[in-house]
Amino acid sequence: MTEQTGLTAARPLDREPRIFETGTTEIAAAPLTFRTGAISFSIDGGALRRLALGAVELVRQIDFPIRDRNWATLPPEVTYEGQEETETGVRYERRFSVDEGALVCRVVYEIDRAGLITATGEARATRDFVTNRSGFTVLHPIAGVAGRPVRVTAPDGGVRETVMPELISPAQPVRDIAGLAFEIEGIAVELGFDGEVFEMEDQRNWSDASFKTYCRPLVEPFAYVIAAGSTIRQQIRVSVAGDGVGKAARAEAAVAIGAATGEALPELLLAGEGGWLPDAAGAALVAESGVQTLLLRVTPDDVAARLDEAAPLLAATGGMLDLEIVLGDDSAAEPQLAGVAVACRAAGVAPRHVIALPAAYLASYQPTGRWPSGLSPAAAFAAARAAFPEARVGAGVLTNFTEFNRCRPDGLACDYVSHGTAATVHAADDLSVVQTLEALPDIFRSARAIGGAAAYRLGLVAIGMRSNPYGDTVSANPDQRRLTMSTWDPRARGLLGAAWAVGALAATEACGVEAIALAGPAGPFGIIATPGAVARPWWDAHAEARVYPIFHVLRALGGAGVRHRLSGLPDGVVGLAFATERGLRLVAANLGPETQRLGLAPGDRLAVLDTTTFAAAAADPRWLDHALTPVAAPAATLDPAAILFLDRSL
Repeated sequence: MTEQTGLTAARPLDREPRIFETGTTEIAAAPLTFRTGAISFSIDGGALRRLALGAVELVRQIDFPIRDRNWATLPPEVTYEGQEETETGVRYERRFSVDEGALVCRVVYEIDRAGLITATGEARATRDFVTNRSGFTVLHPIAGVAGRPVRVTAPDGGVRETVMPELISPAQPVRDIAGLAFEIEGIAVELGFDGEVFEMEDQRNWSDASFKTYCRPLVEPFAYVIAAGSTIRQQIRVSVAGDGVGKAARAEAAVAIGAATGEALPELLLAGEGGWLPDAAGAALVAESGVQTLLLRVTPDDVAARLDEAAPLLAATGGMLDLEIVLGDDSAAEPQLAGVAVACRAAGVAPRHVIALPAAYLASYQPTGRWPSGLSPAAAFAAARAAFPEARVGAGVLTNFTEFNRCRPDGLACDYVSHGTAATVHAADDLSVVQTLEALPDIFRSARAIGGAAAYRLGLVAIGMRSNPYGDTVSANPDQRRLTMSTWDPRARGLLGAAWAVGALAATEACGVEAIALAGPAGPFGIIATPGAVARPWWDAHAEARVYPIFHVLRALGGAGVRHRLSGLPDGVVGLAFATERGLRLVAANLGPETQRLGLAPGDRLAVLDTTTFAAAAADPRWLDHALTPVAAPAATLDPAAILFLDRSL
C-alpha cells in the first residue's frame, strides 16, 4: 500500500516569525512526502524531489521548468494539482500555465513500489512563445555520482562508458543522451529520455549541488520559439533496483570542539558598489561589525564618485580597500587603469588588492562558443600590474565560478585568483538554496586546482545574484519573493540568510580560501538596515531595527584565531569553531527543516539568535555581548534558521 507520510519540512508560522526567518511574507508551498515500498520521494512545487531507496538518494529532482530569454524561471500559474493512489503506487498530476497563458503545461509523475518512475510532460503554446528552455530537467546528486562510472545510451542506440568528473567540468561532461545508468551505493539506477535529445552539465559550476541532465542541447540556437498551436511532449523513465541502506539514528551527543587545525579563517570583506555605501552614521554602524576591508567595484568613469561615497566607511573601518575594476572593452587598458590609480591617489587611498576585467567578461560564454574580440583579461591584468605596483594583483572573474572555470587565467603570474557565487541561478526555494552549500567545497577545491600557487580570494558569495552573466538583466523582485536571478533576495534580511552565510564560511575549511565577502555594507546584500529599492516587510515599520542578523554573525567572527575541529553537530546543522583571546567560540546554524537539539557542556556561555530574540538583536548591534549567558541546561534547542553562539573558556 502507498503511504503518504505528509509534510515534514514546514511549520505553521505567523506572519512576523516567517519574516524573521526568510525576510518575506510569501508562504512556501508545503511539500508532500510519500513512501511507496522502500522508495521515498516528495513533491514540492510541482517537482519530484529526493527520490531515494532506503536512505540512499538516487535522483535529486525531476522538474519541468519554463525559462525566459534571460534564463529566469517563469513562475507557474497552477490550475490543477492532485495525487491519487493506484494499484501499484501513486500518481501525481499538475497543470499550469506561464506568461499569462502563453504556454499551457501538464506534468504527470507515476511511481510504483517495484522501482519504476515515469514522468510525462506536455507544453502547448497558445501564441508564439520565446524561451531558452522549456522541458524536463533531471538533477543527479553529487554523492555517489562524482568521480564514478556512468553508462550512456545515445539517441542512435550506441552505448559508451565514461566517468563523471571529480573536479568541476567547464563544459558538458555528457552529450547526446537517450539513456543513463549509474550505480549509487550498490543500487542500480537507469534513466531513459524521450521527446528530445538531452545533455548534461556540471551544475556545481553555479553552486547547485547536482549534475543536471536537460534539454535541449546548447549547440542549438537560443532563445527559440515554440510556435503558436504546437505542443512539445517529453517522457523520462527511471528504474531502480537494489537494497536501500538504512541510517541509524544518532543519540544526542555534546558538541565537541577539538584540536586546532592550524588554519586561519578567511579574511572577511564587505562587497560594495554604487548604492551599497552608507552615509557617515551608517558607516559607524557598519564598523561595529568588525569587518575592516571594503571590496569596492568601480569603473574608470565612476571611480572618483565611488571613492567619495566610500570615504565615510573607509574612515570608520580603518581604510583597508580592495578594488574590482570593470574596464571598457573598446579602449586600451593602460590609460583606463592609470586614471583609476590617479583617482585613488587623489582620494588618499592605496588599494591592497586589485583585479581588473573587461566589461564583456561579465557575461558567460560556452567553452566552444564565440568569445569577445575586444580587450582581453590578460591585457587588463598586465595593465593593472603596471598601474598598481604596490598592490597584489589578481586574475579571474567578477561573476560566478562558471565563468572562472571557462575563462581560466592560464599563463598569468597573478598574486591571487577570484570569483563569486550566487545561490539562486537555477532555483530559489529554501531547500535548493541550502543545498548549494554542498557544492561549495567542490567549487573551492576546483578553483584552487585552477589557480595553482596563487592565493584564493573570493568575491561576493551570497544567495542573491549581483549581476546576470546569462541574460540581459537580473530578475526584478518588487514583491520580495523567492525568485531566481534576483539581486534583492529577501533572505538576506532574515535568519536564513545569516545561517546560510555560516554554512558558506564553514565550507571553506581545508580549501585554502584567503578571503571571502559574505555581504555588503548596505543595499541588497547589506548588514545594516537601510531603506532600498524594495519594500522590506517588518523592517520598514520598525525604525529602531538597525542591523540584519548577518551583522551579528560577522561580528561574532571578529578577531578569530585558528580554526578548531568540530564534531557532534546534528544533521542539518553547520558550524565552525575557532580560538579567541579568551578561549574558544562556536558559531552554528540550523539549516535543516526541523528543530534540533545540541548537547552542551557545563561552563559554556550561550546565545541563540532565532525568532524569539530577532527583534532585540535587530535593534542592538551589540546584542551578542550581553546575550551570552551561562548554559543552564544540558542541551540547546535550535529551530530552523536559528544561529547559536557559544563561548568556552580555557
